[in-house]
Amino acid sequence: MATKSVKKSSSSSSNIPREIIEIILSKLSSIKSLLRFKSVSKSWNTIISDPLFMQNHLQSSNNSPNNNLFISSYIHNNKHPGFPLVKFEEGGKVRAGEVFVENIPNGYNRILCECNGVLLLTNLYLPGECKYDRYALWNPSTRREMFLINQCDLNEGYIVDYGICYDQITSDFKVIFIFLRKYAIYSCNNNSWTKKPGRKYHTVGGTGSGLFVDGATYWILGDNTNRSGRQLVYFDPRTDELKVLQRPEQVSNHDKGRVCLYCYNKVTKSVQVWIKEKGIDSGESSTNYWKEFITVENFNPPYFWSRPIFFVENKVVIQIRNNKIAFYSPNETT
Repeated sequence: MATKSVKKSSSSSSNIPREIIEIILSKLSSIKSLLRFKSVSKSWNTIISDPLFMQNHLQSSNNSPNNNLFISSYIHNNKHPGFPLVKFEEGGKVRAGEVFVENIPNGYNRILCECNGVLLLTNLYLPGECKYDRYALWNPSTRREMFLINQCDLNEGYIVDYGICYDQITSDFKVIFIFLRKYAIYSCNNNSWTKKPGRKYHTVGGTGSGLFVDGATYWILGDNTNRSGRQLVYFDPRTDELKVLQRPEQVSNHDKGRVCLYCYNKVTKSVQVWIKEKGIDSGESSTNYWKEFITVENFNPPYFWSRPIFFVENKVVIQIRNNKIAFYSPNETT
């Protein structure tokens, strides 16, 4: 009787419409589970390997409230090699972990930037001349890596900044390196570099990394041709061009930020956060697409160097220096 029951269950499951199976699989938040389910059957492997399914699953994962993960930018010491990470879970719980060195591509000890769970790694603590550096893209969830080829062809000297951008139209990860007078784009689909002339940008507070948000990658870069001395620059993957984004009029020339711009008032001890409207093209030539999102009152940073990073469960996550994280609750002003 038990054997017949199992056979009946197996037969009925094979008759489940493909659309229903696709919906069920798309609800899985774990990449590891998806990879494991590829071996269930040929049809499941086809569904999970489909680029459209992968893109929809990525979009669903990005919208998940539990998708909050920090990974430290470099390996701290030789005794415990690996990238420390922090996971923010429901109920305000914080869980610490580590990406162990045996899962990291050999020799790559620094994370430069991130885009949709894909990390850009290098083998040096301080990137210098391109011809001496090695770069690789690495997905910690799938443990797959891709090495950037022919990077010696760049030969443009000092790197001002870098970033990764995901082109949703072509499903292509593009790596951007910004130099003093040019910028270079590496297409993962084509395994090739493209060089383009650019403005004479320079770093602001040292080389940083681009922030991928809503289809574009953003930087704060120094620009001597601008009155404020800095620009909010973004990479448009549709045209492979660097463009300038206008800031809110209320933000002064000395305020720092990202796509969510913030300014700190030392007198009132408050932080104003401005948020950009969705879309790459939202108000390229005006400042009307910025709106005030939140004001953090009674903000007295315990250290000189601190900045808000993102929001989780109605709390502001603040990075203090490089190795500490604090929460701020606007409702409790604590």
